[in-house]
Amino acid sequence: MPEDRNGVSRKISLHTSDDILNRDLEALRQEALDLGASMAKIIPAEWVEIDERVRLKCSVPLCPYYDKNLYCPPRGPSADVTRKAMSRYTWALLFALDVIPPDEFSDRSTEREAAVTWGKKCLEITSRIETLAFGRGYYLAMGFGQGSCLKILCGQERCLVLGGGKCPYPLQSRPSMESSGIDVFRLATRAGWDIYPIYRSVDPKAVPRALSLGIVFIY
Repeated sequence: MPEDRNGVSRKISLHTSDDILNRDLEALRQEALDLGASMAKIIPAEWVEIDERVRLKCSVPLCPYYDKNLYCPPRGPSADVTRKAMSRYTWALLFALDVIPPDEFSDRSTEREAAVTWGKKCLEITSRIETLAFGRGYYLAMGFGQGSCLKILCGQERCLVLGGGKCPYPLQSRPSMESSGIDVFRLATRAGWDIYPIYRSVDPKAVPRALSLGIVFIY
């Protein structure tokens, strides 16, 4: 995403009034929509459930990115660390991109390029909302995307950082929600959004909807 010099820098305050907070949250929600999100919702942070089983699914069955990326298991923030950190937040912005057609989010090799495009858009919105929140004084705002940034951003066989190199996308690369233990399916359902699993044995054209989701914890 191109750099710009039009960002705001609000003085840090030890207390944010409800009026200012509500206006900021709504402005960030609208910004997510303006950036291309199909849906965006301010949710209580306590809606986010951290489940060790979600992170374990990265290794059972084995994900091709397991142990190949700084942010993927067994590296990256553990479910316990994520749970403790997220418990300190009150509000988060959850957004989703409607993947159209849904078969573009399939794991089949012929459609992986399209899936990467959707994942990259999700990370772009996540990092942008995090930056905007930071500028408004929410300096601990923290976002998570969906899918491995190794696959989505740089396409390397192995994360360059693990070999002593530099990340080519330091501001956009980040852990995925699922690699940190966030139950994405449950969260989307709680937000009132229809979500369906897409996997190798199902015809993605028969699935009513595919979603790419991101979240930014703000305050």
